[in-house]
Amino acid sequence: MRYLYLFVVAMMLFSCKKDPLNAKSGQVVDLFVDHYATAGDQKLYVLPSRTPATTYLEGFDERELGYTYKIKAQMYIPKDPPQDGPDRWYKFVRVVSKDRYFGTEPFEISLKNNSIFGSSLAVWIDNNIIYYGDYVLTPQNQSVKKQLEDLVALRPRFQTDPEWANKLVLKAKVNHDPNNSAKGYLVSSIIVQ
Repeated sequence: MRYLYLFVVAMMLFSCKKDPLNAKSGQVVDLFVDHYATAGDQKLYVLPSRTPATTYLEGFDERELGYTYKIKAQMYIPKDPPQDGPDRWYKFVRVVSKDRYFGTEPFEISLKNNSIFGSSLAVWIDNNIIYYGDYVLTPQNQSVKKQLEDLVALRPRFQTDPEWANKLVLKAKVNHDPNNSAKGYLVSSIIVQ
């Protein structure tokens, strides 16, 4: 029985040293950046375990949708962390590899931005173009276009009824837009719960 305790302690010590999620400030780690992003979620994974990153990546401005990346990033832990944000984050260092994503399976994106201040709608229309962050949403058909337009009409309710907005599950099933793969999604359906 006493060896069991020694084994557990040894495993805890071993795992803490190897786990990049426990990286120290200034430590450089490998991250996998997936082929898509969703509102408030950059789809980052710590390598080699491919564990979801628990914070965000700063400074990776060259990222393009439709590509996966292996990158080097440096953990940054400020001496005085902000009270309204994470206490640590990654700073982009360099790209190790960039690969075009050729998958055809649809994936889900959240159409809401969630923060400690509440939820907001991540979709808007400008000059008859539907935007999602910097990306263009192209409806697959008129029914989906009408659903997206109806969602945009809910923007005032997001501002006046935060309890409703926080409870609402709002997603879209999308693929990379073949006509605009680095800058847009082709929307096949909307999920409202």
